[in-house]
Amino acid sequence: MNISCSLGRFRTPVAAGLCLALVASLAPAADELTPGELAAIRAAEEARIAAIDSVYGAVVAIYGNDRKGGGSGVLYDPAGYALTNHHVVAAAGVDGWAGLADGQLYRWKIIGTDPGGDVAIIQLIAKEKGKKFPIAPLADSERVRVGDWAMAMGNPFVLAEDQRPTVTLGIVSGVHRYQAGSGMNQLVYGNCIQVDSSINPGNSGGPLFNLHGEVIGINGRGSFEERGRVNVGLGYAISSNQVRNFIPELLSTKMAQHGTLDAQFGNRQGGVICQSVNLDSPAAKAGLELSNRLISFEGVKIADANQFTSLVSIYPAGWPVTFTVEKEGKKQQTITVRLTALPYEPIVKVEQPKPEEKKPEEKKPEEKPTEKPQEKKPEEKPAEPTAQEDKGEERKDEKKEDDKPTDKPELPKIPLPQIKLPGQKPNFGQAGEIRDQKLNESIARELASRWQETARDAQPQEEMALFLYSRMYRGEANVGPQALTISNDGRIAAHYMIDGNAVHLGFDGTVYWLYTPEKGGQEITAAKAHRDPHFAQAVALSGMLNKDVWQQAGKIALDGSDKAAGRLAYRVSLTDAASEQLFLWLSVTNEQLHPEIKVLKSGVGVDDDEPIPSTIYRQWKREAGFDLPSERILVKKLAEEQMLRIELVEVQKLVNPAPKLFQMRKGTEE
Repeated sequence: MNISCSLGRFRTPVAAGLCLALVASLAPAADELTPGELAAIRAAEEARIAAIDSVYGAVVAIYGNDRKGGGSGVLYDPAGYALTNHHVVAAAGVDGWAGLADGQLYRWKIIGTDPGGDVAIIQLIAKEKGKKFPIAPLADSERVRVGDWAMAMGNPFVLAEDQRPTVTLGIVSGVHRYQAGSGMNQLVYGNCIQVDSSINPGNSGGPLFNLHGEVIGINGRGSFEERGRVNVGLGYAISSNQVRNFIPELLSTKMAQHGTLDAQFGNRQGGVICQSVNLDSPAAKAGLELSNRLISFEGVKIADANQFTSLVSIYPAGWPVTFTVEKEGKKQQTITVRLTALPYEPIVKVEQPKPEEKKPEEKKPEEKPTEKPQEKKPEEKPAEPTAQEDKGEERKDEKKEDDKPTDKPELPKIPLPQIKLPGQKPNFGQAGEIRDQKLNESIARELASRWQETARDAQPQEEMALFLYSRMYRGEANVGPQALTISNDGRIAAHYMIDGNAVHLGFDGTVYWLYTPEKGGQEITAAKAHRDPHFAQAVALSGMLNKDVWQQAGKIALDGSDKAAGRLAYRVSLTDAASEQLFLWLSVTNEQLHPEIKVLKSGVGVDDDEPIPSTIYRQWKREAGFDLPSERILVKKLAEEQMLRIELVEVQKLVNPAPKLFQMRKGTEE
């Protein structure tokens, strides 16, 4: 028996060690392992156990208020925010109990939910103020490959009475899978990960880890034997990249919606061809036409219609996407639009009202409904329960359907998670709308505070200001200077000259003003000041000096998920008394996908037809004790076409700045 394990084939020492362990179990007793192979096996075991130990405390057992049944989740943020499945909270309600490996039970409340992608965010309520919960980091799921090891953790069959999670180990069986949903656009698993790790009832909502202890997906579906509810080696997890895209949307307290181009594509003539399109859709208005060939979508080359369907499902409604189509004559067009929202039916249908609605079509409408229409219901057979375990009685109703012969009994059925509601239907709000304005504002403030904490060395104790002097370029040509002065009490001054035209704006703590040599000085509204992209830059950067400064610009809110400068962003809005808005886009992660909040972009518009430029912030550096962007780019349209480049030249920290710096200019004073 000749068994070998080439270490070069495996991506990590842990994986190589696991292979050696497998070889050791299969090799004849006479073939002893070398000391090096044995050491590799032991190192792999230690690394695997260490990885499990590092995230063990972040796995959550989720219960309703009655503490019966159960699902799973995983803490991803130290403030107690945890990821789980929508069908878990749909069964449990809007609040309940959560258990951690420390043996403690905590109260939890719903933050936001995504029926379309079967994801939800809950927050565990700390028993001590300021407590930080253990967390597990989210990985880049695009790096997952078939054959990678995968660990599922959770609370299957509610076995974890001491709240310590169960761990199962398997491999990734498939990536970029697509599993159709139920109802209208609900519980769709697009671009998901298939694993043979045991995912059993109760694992729903729990994490799927790689061997580094990083979350590569959220477990949601499993295929089970018809009678014994035993996993048959087919499990599906929502990819961590899809989950990450929806985190800002869910934190905004919305019932999130998924996006669509409002067009259908099919495989034809060796390409992916547009077969239908809503002529009122943004995509059609931007140039998408019937028979156009889809070349790429969001930077991914499209070779198959199913590939596109799977890919578009990972983005929320309103997400700006860029795609390229080929028209007649091989001419290509690149289009950037925001995805429109896919609608939902009611989350759970009420007692199958359809048969009663068909009564007028019967020959004898005066007859009362009989048992026969109800006997047809099993044609839409519900899936095996996953979040709330059945007690046995529910399965009796399925017996008649189970006893019917099927054409292919040898194929395992892949059931959808069954949604069971408690006695009262949970209130998740209206699709796409902020459910809880007060909670939303609190979360938006929390995000702003997190940026402020990392953007400066320390909280300024005295009245101070930053003076930022920059030069502006159109291409390589210097078109003029810019000077911004921002104070920690909210006062602002912005001065700039473009092609010889000078503009001065400011806020002295009471009045917004504008001065130009041609028209002199005048008081203006806050909205007019914010429509100037240079003044808006000063507002955006002043947020790092004082957490309450942004409130002077308007009421703060988290709008949800968006993309800015090519990256996932929290879109925050500041709305003044006249309902005029200034938008700030904050990063969710850095380029390595580690959590990091910085200002990515500012502007007064979010649509492609907005005439006023926005500003992109990049190349952040520490200057005078603060993180500052050494480069800002004025851009237009959703495609973020560059107009001007602003390079930071000088930074000064001013202590007790003179009031004159922020007051309206008079005459020709410098």
